[in-house]
Amino acid sequence: MADIILGIATSHTPMLTLPADLWPAYARRDEGNPELAYPPHGWVMSYKDALGSISPEIRAKYRGDEPFRAQAEACERALDELSSTLRDARPDITVVITDDQDEWFFEHNMPTFAVYWGDTAPLIPRWLPARVEDCAVAEAIIRGYGDLAMDVPVASRFGRFLIEYLIEHDFDVTHFRYLDKLHGGQVARRYPTRDGELDYVRDTAPHEQGLPHGVAFIVKRLFANEPGVILPVFQNTCYPPNQPTPRRCFALGQAIATAVTAWSEPASVAIVASGGLSHFVVDEELDRTLLGALEGKNESALCSLPRHRLHSAASECLNWVTLGGALHHTGLKMELLAYVPVYRTPAATGGGWAFARWR
Repeated sequence: MADIILGIATSHTPMLTLPADLWPAYARRDEGNPELAYPPHGWVMSYKDALGSISPEIRAKYRGDEPFRAQAEACERALDELSSTLRDARPDITVVITDDQDEWFFEHNMPTFAVYWGDTAPLIPRWLPARVEDCAVAEAIIRGYGDLAMDVPVASRFGRFLIEYLIEHDFDVTHFRYLDKLHGGQVARRYPTRDGELDYVRDTAPHEQGLPHGVAFIVKRLFANEPGVILPVFQNTCYPPNQPTPRRCFALGQAIATAVTAWSEPASVAIVASGGLSHFVVDEELDRTLLGALEGKNESALCSLPRHRLHSAASECLNWVTLGGALHHTGLKMELLAYVPVYRTPAATGGGWAFARWR
């Protein structure tokens, strides 16, 4: 049978693709970001409104550019360690649990859970937009999410087995084996506001799109552009109305783990959660609750994370919850390599960047 030998969880923010001296330029984008969801209520607010509503204590956590270099170095050290760990382990299969953001899935087809099981998956370097405010930032991000075109090998036989196993165990998972030439469409951000719901729809023009950012980051940064065989598993963490609950994500992780042990072929398997933690607004309470629950294998705490604090990109915490479910009954122990809360503006925008492994 197959065996889970390694767990990894990592943030994949564009900030991790940038040198520290470009972080201030990237932070300026927050002033126009319509998807800033603020704890503890989870309401989306404009940057201007947030400046007037957050507490002085939270505002004081922003200390200008001064901490950025040390924070970037801490993140890079942790990523280097995760990369060495994954490549030294040489798993036969690496399952990547992540989400899609306006890449392969749009509102003509937005599954809660999906498994891609084609024989290979394309990594296509991203293109530079026609209008870009800061070319240096944009070019670094493009490099960070995959600068080498390739066909990444996919564990298609195990992928089919996993899909059938999940269906047998009451998970109505979507499957797909091939991709359209062009990807594009609309996704509404139906997040709560103080007086209702956000009225914002992002429209993405049709374009060639390779592996979504959550998988491409793993291929580039952890595999150093020399990927082993992967299996992408997608969760719609971000976009209402069909986001999975923490409870369902934990159960999915458990089902993935039992599918691994039920597979008759001998194989070593790593499971990677890609994304999170809190962003585009820092929520240290949420992040530390999640990390403590993972370290303590606290199923109840993982399954009861407050959903109203999982709007917008903070929802990627659910990828870590799924990993927690997958590793819950293994003997692997969590090691938190770094947790780096980065406040990049006075409005508490930024993120809680985290890096962990289970061995």
